[in-house]
Amino acid sequence: MSRVHGWGRYARILAICWRAAVAQQLEYRADLAAKTVMSAFWLAWAALGVSVYFRYTGNIGGWTYGEVLVVVGLFFALNGVRQAFLEPNLEALGEGVRRGTLDHVLTRPVDSQVLVSLRHVDMHNLVDPVLGLVLVAIGVRLTGRGVTPGGVAAFLLLLLAALVLLYALVLCLMCLAVLLVGADELSTVSFSVIELSRFPVQAYRQPLQTLLVVVPVALLTTVPAQALLGRLDPVWLIASPLAATGALVAASVGWHRVLRRYTGASA
Repeated sequence: MSRVHGWGRYARILAICWRAAVAQQLEYRADLAAKTVMSAFWLAWAALGVSVYFRYTGNIGGWTYGEVLVVVGLFFALNGVRQAFLEPNLEALGEGVRRGTLDHVLTRPVDSQVLVSLRHVDMHNLVDPVLGLVLVAIGVRLTGRGVTPGGVAAFLLLLLAALVLLYALVLCLMCLAVLLVGADELSTVSFSVIELSRFPVQAYRQPLQTLLVVVPVALLTTVPAQALLGRLDPVWLIASPLAATGALVAASVGWHRVLRRYTGASA
């Protein structure tokens, strides 16, 4: 019961932080509207760009146009989550390490990992996950396949695993930000990794295809898409959550070890 109460406390703290961030950003509503329009434009542009490849072929790596749109939609959804919830915190951490304001966060009576990695939110990108999932639905419809309840359940499980993996990746980059005193290029690294998941891994040549499975970039979009499309190898239903859990545990352990080496702004 105490653990449940503890998670409820963190949920309330994050809700307060997010409400404050949203209230501040709503002061610039024209900017919010413009970025929403641009998000829709880039999503449509991506779908149109993919269609060019299929003017001369019926499939890419065994994936049809509709199936590739599912992967692209998942890419936009995950990248939107990264931009809205993870990248602002990574950038704030880098600045906090350089300016010494991280010290104030670490002295608060809450778990530093939760507060440092999730307290900031950029609502300008909150529409991206919604638009991405809309493209996923369009892609599924274009395939002409029915979606089964089992497929949806597997998709949701693997999508959750993908989100956990993405969080673990950014948390690892936060560890590097502390060690390297806030390197500015780390947010670019996170985008570069997720950018590789824009298309199905089968569209890449060997040995890159195998590397993307091992890393595991394939778990971000390709594997959840396969679950929704009914072409998933059942082994991923176990391997993907295990990989996500292992990555999260490793990143969390790394974070707390890095903090032991952090000497603060006064050093």
